[in-house]
Amino acid sequence: MVFKQIPSNEPLYCLRFVIPPFCALILGKVLFELLAFGFPELTQVMIENVSAFDQKSLIATEFGEIRSRLLWITSVVVYLFVCVGFAAFIWQTSTRILFGKTLLLCIGIVVFSVILEMVYLLFIAESSTSPLLSIFDFTYSSLTVSGVYTEHELLVIKIVMDIVNFIAFLVAPLGIVAGGCIMMKYSNVPKLQLAHLRDQSRLMKELLTGGSAVMVIGIIHMKLWFHWPLDLITDTELREELAAITSVISQYWGVAYTLTMVALYLPLPFI
Repeated sequence: MVFKQIPSNEPLYCLRFVIPPFCALILGKVLFELLAFGFPELTQVMIENVSAFDQKSLIATEFGEIRSRLLWITSVVVYLFVCVGFAAFIWQTSTRILFGKTLLLCIGIVVFSVILEMVYLLFIAESSTSPLLSIFDFTYSSLTVSGVYTEHELLVIKIVMDIVNFIAFLVAPLGIVAGGCIMMKYSNVPKLQLAHLRDQSRLMKELLTGGSAVMVIGIIHMKLWFHWPLDLITDTELREELAAITSVISQYWGVAYTLTMVALYLPLPFI
């Protein structure tokens, strides 16, 4: 039987596989930005309640605040560790597959995606109605107005979150492009060669396992980031309501990134 051979270095071929997950990821972000329009108002509620925080309140909630802060720090350490391991796997896999124009194309896709997202966030930086920006502002603004932390401590928190956010911008397009590269490489091999199919399945499994680990720790980090300032609210009922809402927001992003991974590996049986 004669199989059609597609050059493994054909740049446009990998676009067949990266477009669906990119569309799923963009759709998740656009829908959140357009429809989570009540979230910025919750940030104002947090600011109003935390701004009334005093030393007596701190004594009452000190242990809860310390626990939440240490849990957040722990999630940051694990997130960075997992992302470094995931990036190392992607680099090792991609450099064995890509060269020439295809490598440049894939790097360009990742860089363009990161720049586009950063430019958009800078463009709406002054907006008080952006749900995407509120993911950061919900906690950071609350910590700022609480008066519990010094300027130096707040600066350190902001720098850490800037690093985490930059990695979050980078890791999703990296994973998507790596998946496209894996499928692009093995689409050129006759399908009766089971060894190649086995290699493809193994690499995709490792990619999805690593991506799932990044997603899980990322959602845990988001949840702990939201929960941190809640310990500065003495109103128990309000704290529980805000905790429930932020938990749903974390679940939304878990679903959005899960569907992105599904959109990546769904075409695999049809190659």
